[in-house]
Amino acid sequence: MNSVLYAAKEYALIQWSNLNLHKTAGGSYAFYEKVAREEYGKRLDRAQTVIKDLIVTEDRKVWRCDPEEHKLGETYERVTRFLQGYITNEVDLSKDETCMNECTDYKFTKDEGYTESPFSPTHSRCSGNVHDCRYVESDMMVCEADDSSDRRYEFIQYESGLVYGQKGICSNSFHNVESWHRWIFWRCSYCLCLCDDTSDQSDRFFSLRPVLSDVQRNRVVTGVQFVKRNRIFHLQIQEGVLLPHGIINHTEWKPVDEFKVSGKGVWKDIDYHELSYKSRSIDLDEVKVENNSVVTGLRFQVVGTHLNLQARFSEIDFESGQLRGESFWKLGGGDQPRQKLHLESPNVPTRSNSTVPLSSDNQYIDFINTGFKDDAAQTTVPFIDIQEVTSDSPVPLSGIGIYYKGLHGYGGFLAPKLITYDYSPYIQVPTWAPSRVPDEKTSSSENTSSDIKISSDVKILSEEETSSDKNILRDKKTSSDEEPENYDDYYNE
Repeated sequence: MNSVLYAAKEYALIQWSNLNLHKTAGGSYAFYEKVAREEYGKRLDRAQTVIKDLIVTEDRKVWRCDPEEHKLGETYERVTRFLQGYITNEVDLSKDETCMNECTDYKFTKDEGYTESPFSPTHSRCSGNVHDCRYVESDMMVCEADDSSDRRYEFIQYESGLVYGQKGICSNSFHNVESWHRWIFWRCSYCLCLCDDTSDQSDRFFSLRPVLSDVQRNRVVTGVQFVKRNRIFHLQIQEGVLLPHGIINHTEWKPVDEFKVSGKGVWKDIDYHELSYKSRSIDLDEVKVENNSVVTGLRFQVVGTHLNLQARFSEIDFESGQLRGESFWKLGGGDQPRQKLHLESPNVPTRSNSTVPLSSDNQYIDFINTGFKDDAAQTTVPFIDIQEVTSDSPVPLSGIGIYYKGLHGYGGFLAPKLITYDYSPYIQVPTWAPSRVPDEKTSSSENTSSDIKISSDVKILSEEETSSDKNILRDKKTSSDEEPENYDDYYNE
């Protein structure tokens, strides 16, 4: 918009010069005034076209870039102890306490916790289901993690020298784990499985309660972030007061509706969703509408086995800035089947240097374990980016979304993004040029100061006003049918 302001200043100065020349040197300058007016109109037309084209083609999506340093609890949070690498003996997996099967036979079972297995009593038993077991080697050294850690093991070193995880100095218990025989014929092997833990150490819950802006007070959503409270992930919104022409005033973050999964009157699948092996997908969508509606609420809902973001929209009157009509909910996705975004044996996300957006609309991603080789499958990915996502300055939103960002080989992050309101239909560059120009006289010798008419809408900048881009054009007008009696009086007003 600076170019429009500069053009207005230039036009005003040219007209002021013409009037001043007429006053001091005499003669007619109506032709030059007409040319200046026409050139000013052309510049405004070009500026309006350029501004509209830029707004239409510019990406209106807003997301948060990577922080300088990843910090747990400040820039990201995690789902914990969900599908985590777990060592157990096959005798503990068999309901009849036998070692007659192979590790790969146990795809979905439980750890029965038989104490005959030497290693079983020494570490925390998996309290949930056990999945996808595999045999690696008979004997190993296991470095257990500290009790305060979300991990079970820091690393596992097998007899052959194969290492799962990041080998280092083991500051906690270091166990020699060996497979053993029963009745000479049967070898009871240790298996490496995935534990779907259900203990209090597992944070795997997402709030299903709607988060709404106060439409009664004409408030709309202007920002969003993930937060984690009482082991539950919530969507938190920033809301602001909507004013005329899409202006936002007085933004603030709405407090989170905190609760506990074990709280009174709290129900699974109504108040919260719990991730499980069979229900661990989250949809990656942009939920958006066309103009005249803005986001006034958010919520997660379970669609099939997927966690799906939905947005509430309310219609607005752009000129008055008032919300009107009934609000409505909309979910993302398209007519085509969703495509899965695969993660292959990913490493811990914070071990990467940066991330880039990798998802597209109508995809989904599963919460899975990190790779066995890089991390001993101890971490659940993707992580959750909890940074605030807002625009500067705040604006109403035409949509909102969840996307995935990361690098190949790493677990990445889930994060929210905004789609700002489309202002392009309302862009109108004001025409400040005068609507009337004095007719040029047939004889310049006949022109006097009384021949110069000043249009009723001409605007002239003083020298002081031209010194700052923030000054507003000042009206200087007389009746279109009356001539100023004294130009000195006119300029000194």
